[in-house]
Amino acid sequence: MKESDLSVHCRVELSDSGWQVDSKALVVLVVRIARLMQPEITAIPGVRHAVAVSCYFVPGSQMRELNRDRRGSDSITDMLSFPLGYAAPGTGWVLGDIVICMDAVENKAISSGNGLEDQLAFSLIHSVLHLVGFDHIKKHDRTLMEHREEEIFAQLVQVHRTDVARRPA
Repeated sequence: MKESDLSVHCRVELSDSGWQVDSKALVVLVVRIARLMQPEITAIPGVRHAVAVSCYFVPGSQMRELNRDRRGSDSITDMLSFPLGYAAPGTGWVLGDIVICMDAVENKAISSGNGLEDQLAFSLIHSVLHLVGFDHIKKHDRTLMEHREEEIFAQLVQVHRTDVARRPA
């Protein structure tokens, strides 16, 4: 399957009034990331020509609750990935959901010295890798995931320069 043969559907939902998100720009970013991960995506049994991802932007309080309930960590994180992995008529293979807290993405960008857009892109790459089965619990798996993150990010930044999220004026 060529890159252009992979159809990527992305749904965006914003429930964090502290941020404005350009849904179209986010969809372009997620589609590009998924296409750069085409080898991993097409290796999933059941994937044909289309995949779907949903992105939910939530405030810190909701992210803390999700992280506590799902991972047992009473803290705010930048993103959580929820792999689903099933076929849906008219949509293709549903990779899963990504929950995003832009306040935490912004804090991570500041603490690491990255720009907001680069941090958002890197965190999305990390999240989509989780959706396709990557993990970082064991050292070997972490090394593989980090290498693939860097590889995809390097390819992505060559073409991606759209502002996706900003605070309201």
